[in-house]
Amino acid sequence: MSRKIMILLILIISFSTVFFSEIIYNNLDYNVVALVNGEKVNVEVLNSRSQIIYILSDLSRAYPDFYTVLTNTDAGIDLLNTYLLDQAIKLTNQILFIQFVEQKGIDLKREETMNSINRTFANVFKEAGIADEEIEDYLLALGYTSKANYLEDTFYLVLYDSAVAELYFKVMDQISVTEEEILQEYQSNQSKYMSPPSAELKIIRFSNSNEASFTYNRIIEGYYTFDEVFNQNLSSTSVTLNLEDSSDPLVQTIKNNPPGFIFGPVLYDKEDNSYALVKIERKYPSRQLSLEEVRELIIYNLKDNKAKEYFDKTLPEEFKTFQDSSTIIINALLFGL
Repeated sequence: MSRKIMILLILIISFSTVFFSEIIYNNLDYNVVALVNGEKVNVEVLNSRSQIIYILSDLSRAYPDFYTVLTNTDAGIDLLNTYLLDQAIKLTNQILFIQFVEQKGIDLKREETMNSINRTFANVFKEAGIADEEIEDYLLALGYTSKANYLEDTFYLVLYDSAVAELYFKVMDQISVTEEEILQEYQSNQSKYMSPPSAELKIIRFSNSNEASFTYNRIIEGYYTFDEVFNQNLSSTSVTLNLEDSSDPLVQTIKNNPPGFIFGPVLYDKEDNSYALVKIERKYPSRQLSLEEVRELIIYNLKDNKAKEYFDKTLPEEFKTFQDSSTIIINALLFGL
């Protein structure tokens, strides 16, 4: 699933699952912000998700007078509680969606997910050269009160994204399309199923522009051919380039010249400042792809459209039913209720 589709589905879910069944406000242990169908949600996850520590710390430095009013008056505290309650509802709603997906028989592999997050966390800080005793201070500066709280917050974020993706995959697997639908899509949208114009290129890479320029001049002067240098150079490579992006100067050069044209030096890699000579080996115009060539793409597009319709229309109804049968208890003590 592409990142664009993933983002779209998350947005659809965000807007279509904000309604709630009745929330119960009871006094719970002070370290518990909510119970979502019995699943305890640590209050520090709310502090992490809301970034309240980071926000207050920033306000105390930049706007000390406002910070004093916000934290020492009834109106200010009411405002903070309203903000935190809103964040708590969003957090519990997210966890409820995770549970909704799991009750559909989709295993989100909670234990494996947490283990993976722990490994990634350890590797990132090890590679960054941050000592274990400095990690807590680093996280506190980001608004996290501890490593454990950071990991738990990340766990729910990753789990939620996984729930969206896995539900999408399950819906896609359950969707079928007919031959009639495939044929109709192909005949109605043939312009969508065209191969892009492209070119086969031979590329010789050099460590610097001077070396590339010298070789180019020797080729032009006839001392040796491009292909002779290409075959002897260990850094030579062949690529097929899509020519749809007309704003790219390289694409323009290739479009405006015939096969056999040699040009360069061109910058190959900014990291090591390497350069290359390029030969246009072959050019292919755009062409209409056959039904068989695009059959799998058409099937995917048809199923994807039906999946989006499910997320837009059916999912809100299913989730509402799940919400209505769920029990969400929020800790009244934390919000002055």
